Order: sequence, then structure tokens, then C-alpha cells
Amino acid sequence: MSDAVSIKGTRHGLLILVDQERDFEEIKQNLYKKMEAARGFFKGAKFAFYQEPVENEQRRVLEEICLQYGLIHQPEIKAKVDSTTAAGPAVEKQAANQPEQMQQAAAKTKSDTLLVKRSLRSGQQINYPGHVVVLGDIHAGAEVVAYGNVLVMGCCRGVVHAGANGDRNARVVAHRLSPAQLRIGTSIACAPPDAQTQANYPEIAYLSDDGQIIVESYNSSRPAGRHTT
Repeated sequence: MSDAVSIKGTRHGLLILVDQERDFEEIKQNLYKKMEAARGFFKGAKFAFYQEPVENEQRRVLEEICLQYGLIHQPEIKAKVDSTTAAGPAVEKQAANQPEQMQQAAAKTKSDTLLVKRSLRSGQQINYPGHVVVLGDIHAGAEVVAYGNVLVMGCCRGVVHAGANGDRNARVVAHRLSPAQLRIGTSIACAPPDAQTQANYPEIAYLSDDGQIIVESYNSSRPAGRHTT
């Protein structure tokens, strides 16, 4: 079952999708849980609700929760996303039950990059319809899902999915690449057997022609790669 609340990143800011068929108390608690798991991470981020309860009091309660965690309410973000995806009301109608369709529509627009200027702690998630650059570490228990490439300037020990919309040409690059789970396109791999012996140089992960995930030194002079699937 999908979450009562989903938080999606866009070039304009955060979109918070609310499953209007759920009980409001469940929606409220789910939003609290996500905000608490990402405590401090969303501070200063602009947000809008893509769907929200019809009742004014419920809308106010959800908005107050976000404001408590340092987010900035900008309702016009929703209109900007609709305009960018050229989907308009069709996206809004589908998103209540299938929020991933909104992301797929956004992925058809010009690719862009989300810059994350900190490390990701356990429980924090990034889901972005473009490239993601993390200026820090991805700790165990954290997750990054991107339609494009994922670049990690530090250690990567969490879950990473590049090319999440099926792009087989996506890449994952990290200073130290030792993820709990690595996905590119539809291929998936857990940490390789030699992951405990971390390489002290940047590595790149990509798909071979036969769909295997290969990890090798980012230095092109190192010809040997290690298969992870």
C-alpha cells in the first residue's frame, strides 16, 4: 500500500501529494513521520500541496506541520509544475492514486539537476526526476532515486537507484561506492562481496550490454571492472 503522503522534488520546489481517500489522522501522522525523519533537511525548502484536504481546517493543520519544520509554503509551485509538464488537470486527477505518473510526466521535460548540499542520514530519501548530486555522504538507511545520474562526493552506503524511469545509460559515481543496494534502470544489485574493502578512489557504476551492473575506477585507465550482479 502506498503512503498517505508522498514528497516529490521538482525544479520549482517540493510537491506534497496527499492521498485524499485516507483518514485525515493517518495523513497527519504520516506527514509528521516524514518531516521528523528528514528533520533539518527540508529547512528553507519551498513547498506546495499537489492534493490537499477539502476542509480548510485540515489544510491549515498540514501546512502548520510543514512550517514547524522550516518549510516555506508557496502554492504557486503546483501551477508551475503543471505548466512545465503541460499536463494540467490530467496530472492532478491521476496523482491521487498514482503519484509516480506525475514524476514520469516531469521526466519528459528538460533534464535538470538537484544539488543536495549535505549528507543524507538514515531514513532520509531523495526522489527526483533528473540528476542528483550529493555534496556529502549517503549513509546506510538513506535512499536516492533519480531518473538521471547520481553523483556522490563522499561515501555511498545507502540505497541508490539511477535511471529510475528505465534509462539504461544512467551512471552512479561516488568517491567511495559501497551501497547497500544499487539499481540502474531495471537492474538491481546488492553490495558486492568485496564491498568491505573500500576502494580509496572514485568509482563509477554502469550497465553492461547484457544488463549487468559493473563497478570500476572512474579513472578510465583502469580497464578491469567488478560485476555486481
